[in-house]
Amino acid sequence: MRVLILTCNTGGGHNAVAAALRDSLQRCGASCDVMDGLGFISKKASKFVSKWHTRFYRRYPKLYKAGYMSAEGDKEMDRRDGPVYRYIARGARRLGRTLQSGGYDAVVCVHVIPAMMMTALKQAWSACPVFCFVATDYTCSPTVGACTPDICVIPHEELADEFVSCGIARDTLLPAGIPVRSAFREHGDRAAARRALGLPETGRHIVLMSGSIGCGPMGDVAEDLDMRMADGDFATVLCGSNKQMRYALELRRLYRVEAMGFTTQVQLYMDSADVLVSKPGGISITEAGTRGVPLLLADMVGGCETRNEAFFTAHGWAASCPPDNMAASALAFLEDEQQRQAITAAQSRDFDGLAADRVAAAVLARCKKCPQRPRRQPWAPSLRFLYGVPLAFRANCRYTC
Repeated sequence: MRVLILTCNTGGGHNAVAAALRDSLQRCGASCDVMDGLGFISKKASKFVSKWHTRFYRRYPKLYKAGYMSAEGDKEMDRRDGPVYRYIARGARRLGRTLQSGGYDAVVCVHVIPAMMMTALKQAWSACPVFCFVATDYTCSPTVGACTPDICVIPHEELADEFVSCGIARDTLLPAGIPVRSAFREHGDRAAARRALGLPETGRHIVLMSGSIGCGPMGDVAEDLDMRMADGDFATVLCGSNKQMRYALELRRLYRVEAMGFTTQVQLYMDSADVLVSKPGGISITEAGTRGVPLLLADMVGGCETRNEAFFTAHGWAASCPPDNMAASALAFLEDEQQRQAITAAQSRDFDGLAADRVAAAVLARCKKCPQRPRRQPWAPSLRFLYGVPLAFRANCRYTC
């Protein structure tokens, strides 16, 4: 079996999910490739969206939140004749060529942008490979309702009605959870993690995560913590790819707070932490829940992360605090051992870290049900296109479901 996983360069979370799925599929014997979905529109589009998504996320969170909330309330976003869908569907032509040349049996989309391309392709190509969409937030985000996947993976069974109300067929839903990498599946030893990171083995540790992009008022929070933490306690700010944030923190010359740039050892920082303060990105908080960490959420950006925070706190998987009171809330949470134990107990009960394996099994099982048919002719670049989708795509089919 050959599987293509499509992600988007709009933060590290989607790429982490793609990596988790790739590992699980390969363990099942499938051959996998991971590609940037935006690149099928154009390289310029990929760079532009990645750049401006990062810029808005870091510098204009209120504007980002307002745009998301406006889109969330606009049912036109879930229509397949709107300008957003029509523009993104332009990438279906190049995507179709890639599927043909690569002989892929299935496509797994971990972002809604390539999922819309696959939806356009599926409309024009009756023998389209198995199409799986993986939702990475604890809500049905705008434009997801425009997609028509064969398998729609959702984070929790309680979200099924919300996805159906947005237009997703109920019989396609698979409440498998959000896939996380195997490194997060088991809670490690705190002392061993601190030794590996070169941190003090004594004292309480607060870890602040600003996401892979790096956002939020971490400078003021770090300075406040530095002044108010008890002797022996210490904190680490994970700045992600935000070099300016790390440099600004280092200039403050804080005594008890260390700034770290992008790291591949997030699981070790989670193991070392007595408290993890994080923005509620769907993937990062799922990793924290799987790892079993006392989690305090601060909604620094809004949008879908507001929904993530509400879902986690409602199930007892995290506590929450306002972004302008993170330091005081983190210190109070640090002193409330009973609440922290209740949160980690709820996480242990509800997170098993096996979502990627469940998705891999479902995709491969669906592929086995699809009989093969011989390729009729190579891709014909002269075919006419509707919104960038070949009308005669079915003449080039290889598989049918």
